[in-house]
Amino acid sequence: MATSGAALGRWRSLSLLAAVLCLGLPALLGPPSALLPAVSAVVAVSVPLLRWPWGRVTENTAALVVMAVSLLVDVGYVGKQGLTLLWMPFELVGLLVLTGRLIRRSGPRYVVPAGLVAVLTTIALPLRFTLRNPQSGTNGSVIMVLVTLVPAACAVGIGGYLRATDHRRRRAVLQARREQRLHMARVLHDFVAHEVTGMVLEVQAAQASAYEPDQHQALLSRVEQAGLRALDSMDRTLQTLREAEEVHEGAPGQEPAQPPTRVYGLADVPDLVRRFAESSSVATELDLAEEPVGTLPREVDETAYSLVLESLTNVRRHAASARLVRVTVGHTDDARLRVSVTNDGGSGKPLHPHREGGGTGLVGLDERFRVLGGTLAAGSFGDGWQVTGILPLPAGTAAAR
Repeated sequence: MATSGAALGRWRSLSLLAAVLCLGLPALLGPPSALLPAVSAVVAVSVPLLRWPWGRVTENTAALVVMAVSLLVDVGYVGKQGLTLLWMPFELVGLLVLTGRLIRRSGPRYVVPAGLVAVLTTIALPLRFTLRNPQSGTNGSVIMVLVTLVPAACAVGIGGYLRATDHRRRRAVLQARREQRLHMARVLHDFVAHEVTGMVLEVQAAQASAYEPDQHQALLSRVEQAGLRALDSMDRTLQTLREAEEVHEGAPGQEPAQPPTRVYGLADVPDLVRRFAESSSVATELDLAEEPVGTLPREVDETAYSLVLESLTNVRRHAASARLVRVTVGHTDDARLRVSVTNDGGSGKPLHPHREGGGTGLVGLDERFRVLGGTLAAGSFGDGWQVTGILPLPAGTAAAR
């Protein structure tokens, strides 16, 4: 990247030097009046080659200065008319480039007036010759204006197209950043809420009955590990958001940072169920088919894990009377992935009856399933509650073959 930037800088410098020499030397060999059209052409060609901003001077400001210089030369030139034809094509090219850039990069409030000034300056350039040439006449001036209007319209069209493309790109980046933040919020909800709920449950159980010293030590160890996992999840999430901010501020062309590299999937479900069983008095059963483990796409694998995580969290929060939780992961008859979590006490006493809020976990999870083309269902199941998710498997996975 640095090498290409240095090469671009050298190219700009060489092009600028060539423009000054090629357009300026002929003026030194001619009469003094030739300096005006030569300077106007040199300025019009040089400004697009310079790197902007230059101090407090922006590219748009420099472009408008070029337009002003060109119009002043149109009015103030009194030399031989034939000399203007020598530099006019080069100045026209410079004005067309600046017209496109003004249309592309001007602010919403200034794009129309700046574009009008640029177009009027461009089509007025040939009048510098025709209005002072008796042989051209009115018809000649009109024809030259119409001929110049065609490339000016092309410059406006190209500038408008690039402006629209930039706008779409900015909107896409903003949308990607918004979706990333929503993803991070879901990650925090899934992991932190699960661990904190487990910690609250452990503390409530310790308050309800006295623990033996060895049980008390095990309790503290479990609470510590749950807290560390919650902190680790928050640290990874915040690090990802900081990286996205750095990319946005330092390199606008780069894509937003990706979510944390640590992705949980079906391979982590046994450990999740084990920790759930150790931190509660609820018996757990796990029926995990071997085929999908390690073979699923990242989004499917992570969503399936999130279903189990959210469901176990809700068992802790809303089904304190549950005595059995069954987690089942397998395939449907039509080779789709099926994940279900069932408990036998969904209508029991909530973990904290006075706590307000919550209820957004399954809503967000349902949205993720629908985005992947799957379905999510949650409802009563016997005396308890069941959450079931179905996800399609892409062609080529072990289960889809």
